[in-house]
Amino acid sequence: MINYTAIIVMNVILVVITVLLAIADKLLVSYGTCKITVDNAGKKEEFEVEGGGNLLTALTNRGIKINSSCGGKGSCGYCKVQVTSGGGTILPTEEIYMNRQEKASGMRLACQVKIKNDMEIFIPDFLAIIRQMVVSKKFDPNKRWLVKIK
Repeated sequence: MINYTAIIVMNVILVVITVLLAIADKLLVSYGTCKITVDNAGKKEEFEVEGGGNLLTALTNRGIKINSSCGGKGSCGYCKVQVTSGGGTILPTEEIYMNRQEKASGMRLACQVKIKNDMEIFIPDFLAIIRQMVVSKKFDPNKRWLVKIK
């Protein structure tokens, strides 16, 4: 017979630790107001947000549309943006969605970037890139395509 008490106790301990870490983050860490500079495929915009949230939420709240089929859970890889300054290092949860070129150019998943300080980001116009590939007959739906980032 399996003793479920140990499993239940372990899960309770993990939940308590998670809650304590979340509370400590809210109470002890203050990032202040952070300035976000966005180059949205040629259209520049600046705005300020309270630090501590994620980039996808800040952009969405500002009315800047970023694809995210997983709802910001970090499981689809669609919310790619190029962080040119202030984004920190790439997280292990992001690495599986990036090739070497994207990692080197500063591509990040907006849902995984925590706003801790001022940031500059570039949002590629993927639709325009795909249209250009179709017109030039370079688009092959059977192959994985790479996007060149400026």
